[in-house]
Amino acid sequence: MKQKYISSKAWWFIVLLCAFLISCSENEKIATDALVGPKPELPSIAILGTFHFGATSDFSSMDLDNFQSPKRQLQIKNLLDHLKKYKPTKIMVEYPMDQAEALNQTYLEFLEGTHELTINEIEQLGFRLAKALGHIHMYSIDYTLSLPLDQLAAFAQTHKAKEFDAFLNRIKENDKKDSELLRERTLIEYYAYKNSEEEDLKNKNQYVVGTGQFVSDSTYIGMEFVAKWWERNFYIMSNIDRHITKDDRILVIIGGAHRAVLKDFYKDRPDIEYVEIQDYLKS
Repeated sequence: MKQKYISSKAWWFIVLLCAFLISCSENEKIATDALVGPKPELPSIAILGTFHFGATSDFSSMDLDNFQSPKRQLQIKNLLDHLKKYKPTKIMVEYPMDQAEALNQTYLEFLEGTHELTINEIEQLGFRLAKALGHIHMYSIDYTLSLPLDQLAAFAQTHKAKEFDAFLNRIKENDKKDSELLRERTLIEYYAYKNSEEEDLKNKNQYVVGTGQFVSDSTYIGMEFVAKWWERNFYIMSNIDRHITKDDRILVIIGGAHRAVLKDFYKDRPDIEYVEIQDYLKS
């Protein structure tokens, strides 16, 4: 069979056509980029999930050793050195927003040397980090919202006592395990563990699966409790947002159960870059 060959003129035509099409495509891309403009720099946020160093009204709490000991104080310093690498411009803490003036008065006294730090995470982590970075202001972001704990307990003890006892025992066992881990590990190691995806999922499921099971044909009290918890975190997010400006690098120091929810809010938003704090907690 006689083979057919493309003439040299035809080859040149094909080459020129391809070049033209590529040029048109590039020009269209340049025009589109010019129309849209460069992507603006976004403020960033990182969330450090913590436990409460001191007394707390939370049902779940840790059995702590002496955080004033030289060993723990050195570990706190090491933790702060790691957090400095994120270079936060604002530090926000779990303190009632309507009491922001009182918090900043205490922080000012600390800067002036007239306030001795107490053993709580707001002062040991927040105050010390803010001072090291030269900040003159702390940011309060908490929002108090009453949770229907009494109603939940009354329903569960009456209608699902076995499940409720098992639920409470799981929380106590988890606190016991966490207390043992804290005794065995340095603070930087413990915080890396508590700010992991695994712990975030456990925190969320304690509400969605654990608390959410206490419902019936006549009540949704378990899910009402869950909804209130998410609602509280929406308010906290709003309190954070009102303090964010264009070039900020926000560090939020807040209870681990709050982090698990707030993290999801910010990871999905187009107006702020979520930064995983665990990346800064590597020894």
